[in-house]
Amino acid sequence: MKRRRNARTALVAYAYLAPALLGLFFLTIFPILGVIAISLTNWSGLEAPTFIGLGNYLRIFTTDFYFAHSVAATLYFALGAVISGIIYSFSVALMLNKNVPGRGFWRSVFFLPYIVPSIGSSIVWSWMYEANFGVFNFVLRMLKVGRLQWLQDERLATPSIIVMAVWGCGSMIVIFLAGLQNVPKSYLEAVEIDGGNAWHKFRHITIPMMTPIIFFNFLMSMISNLQIFVPAYALTQGGPSDSTLYMVYLMYREGFMRNNFGHASALSLIFFIFIAALTAIFFATTRRWIYYAGE
Repeated sequence: MKRRRNARTALVAYAYLAPALLGLFFLTIFPILGVIAISLTNWSGLEAPTFIGLGNYLRIFTTDFYFAHSVAATLYFALGAVISGIIYSFSVALMLNKNVPGRGFWRSVFFLPYIVPSIGSSIVWSWMYEANFGVFNFVLRMLKVGRLQWLQDERLATPSIIVMAVWGCGSMIVIFLAGLQNVPKSYLEAVEIDGGNAWHKFRHITIPMMTPIIFFNFLMSMISNLQIFVPAYALTQGGPSDSTLYMVYLMYREGFMRNNFGHASALSLIFFIFIAALTAIFFATTRRWIYYAGE
């Protein structure tokens, strides 16, 4: 009787898990296996694929000039966007954690960019960056400074997109703010009793207590920014001079513009392994600098 009841309970549990398991297999595992299979072929999508083994991977690491250039451009953008985003989000969260007038309103204002569709915000930013009539060059003209080619200059294109990415860091602000509100006030009061000032509270209490939140935001931001695509697609098409030829846009160009699906699949698999390895490295370092209150 007990075995029958356990079997029935297990059956019910698997029935509830079935939608999630089906989604995992059909939307994650099977597509990954499909990408692996396609990466071993030469396939244009219009004719039968030709098996070439590791030919696509050998080409990527030997003769594909765009791959190395794209990796450098992607890392440059991701590092700039992550570091700037963390500093900006944490600073705004610190200010919003104070008793400032209209605190609820300002929280909504800083969170709003996060929920704006990325393609729409990219178009608006392209108008602001426009060389002749954009608002940024209008301000520069008022300051008697020459206009800049924000998205047409290879030195300014990626920094301009980094500014867009930092502007959309509303979710990180909210997460930082939630973490700041959970810092025990008794710890801060203890620092005051011992004669500490605001810097001592920030350095020895706030930062250590916030390290798990900092790690989470850093990791999620790094993964997200490594997969940057919409601004490169909507604003620069990988230019100028391939300075914004980020990895995901390179995959898109190889697969859907040049019909080279085998090469694009090999690129995506290499990129997937790179992000997975980077994530594992970050997790391996957590015990050195992350403080958990329960430990």
